[in-house]
Order: sequence, then structure tokens, then C-alpha cells
Amino acid sequence: MQIPLSSIGSGFEMIFSLIYTYYLSKQNGKNMIILIDEPELHLHPDIQKKFVDFLLNISKDFQVILTTHSPILVKQIMYNDYIKSIVINKDKTIASINDLKLSYLLSNEINYIAFGLATEEYHNELYEELKDINGSSLSYKDFDNSYFINYKGEQKNYSWKSHPNEVSLHTFIRNQIHHRADNGQANYDDLKKSIDFMRLCL
Repeated sequence: MQIPLSSIGSGFEMIFSLIYTYYLSKQNGKNMIILIDEPELHLHPDIQKKFVDFLLNISKDFQVILTTHSPILVKQIMYNDYIKSIVINKDKTIASINDLKLSYLLSNEINYIAFGLATEEYHNELYEELKDINGSSLSYKDFDNSYFINYKGEQKNYSWKSHPNEVSLHTFIRNQIHHRADNGQANYDDLKKSIDFMRLCL
């Protein structure tokens, strides 16, 4: 059964057009520069992975330039030695994709570097990374006291289990995220302030 290209969706249409153009150019011995803007808009995440593998393959013959808002695509290409990755952040300045603080590649961190998007998930990941490095065997309150208060000089201005002035901002926000019913929701400005501080600690 044959299906017209126009009936299969814009994502597949884009891929098939690229494949056709690639093989036609290669067959005719012509060089090509491929520019693709935000392919993730029309591709399922599973297809994105296969598409990136295809782009890596054809980049052996032709120059490929890709712009994306997709952390999934960024994660798939970052560790390839033949790819240069740059981040143009929301202020239209170039940020380094290598400005990663966590020991593993994470979409939340890429979103923070590119868009300045402070999320509870990213806060959690930074906090747990610091705890793993500086106090993995300690309770959260003991870690806060040992690392943030005594070592980093942070103030005990926030409550712990309804007791005022017991922990730092960072542990208070961690508790807000994990125990919202008891502590309320994290304020965005405080969340970003804590994330910025913890990034400096790593």
C-alpha cells in the first residue's frame, strides 16, 4: 500500500525530504550544507534519537547545522567529539554548554543554562549531588548544619518541621519540594537564588 508523502505528517515529510536530498546530492557528487531549525517540533522522542543518529551519519559527508530547543537532542549529541555545541541563552548571548555542574547530563540543567529556567527538579538534583559529595551518610538536617551552615557560612533563617531558624534556605526549599503539605510551595525567586548558590558550590 502506498501513502502519499503529504499524508504522513510534517515530521516524517521533513525526514524523507532530507534523506532524498542527501542521497541525490551524494549521487551527483555535490557538496551540501544542511540547516535544520527545531526538528523536535514534529518528531516523537523515539524518532528524535533515530534522526540524530542519521544526522551524525550524514555529517561525515556534509556540514550539518541544527538549532533546537530540545534537551533530548542536546543530550544525544553532546558527547560526540565531532560536534560543536553552543547555547544561545534568552538574552541572546552565548553560554557554554560545558558549564555543567552535575556529574551526569540532565535536561533540567541544559534548560537552566539555556533559558535560566529554575525548576524544583534541578534544585533536587543539585542538592542531592552536594549531599552525596559532602555528607552522604548524614541526615538532611545534619548535612545542612555541617555543609551549608558551618562550611559555607549560610544562615539558619528557615524553619525545620515548624521550628523557626533551624536550617538554611537550601534545605528549607528541599523540604518544601518533598513535603509541600507541611512547608508550602517554594517561591520562584528563592528557588533560583538557591540554585545559583549550589551551582557555585559544585
